[in-house]
Amino acid sequence: MDQQRNHRQHTRHHLEAEIELGDGFTGGELTFDSHDVSKGGLFLKSDLLFEVGETFWISFTLPGTQMAVRTRGQVVWAKRNPDENDPTDRAGMGVQFLDLSEAEQAALDAYLSED
Repeated sequence: MDQQRNHRQHTRHHLEAEIELGDGFTGGELTFDSHDVSKGGLFLKSDLLFEVGETFWISFTLPGTQMAVRTRGQVVWAKRNPDENDPTDRAGMGVQFLDLSEAEQAALDAYLSED
């Protein structure tokens, strides 16, 4: 188990969704695929990684719901070199939610309790 998994505060749940990231000013957005989500954040699969500490806007819709989440996020860790011998290991970054609204947190909690 890697060091990030040993320090997780919340249980992770599989999530396949397109996640849009942007700075909120220029209108430029990037789309990432998620791998999992928890009460505190999500993991984005990507070879394009931001630096730890970078913040941005995150937008996504919880599958099976109409709840659109739009909140700020911050990169808390990045995995640049996955183990080539482990097909479950992937490059990507862990993103912490910074300011979910009460409605977004309630929808996320309900989604996470369905597993």
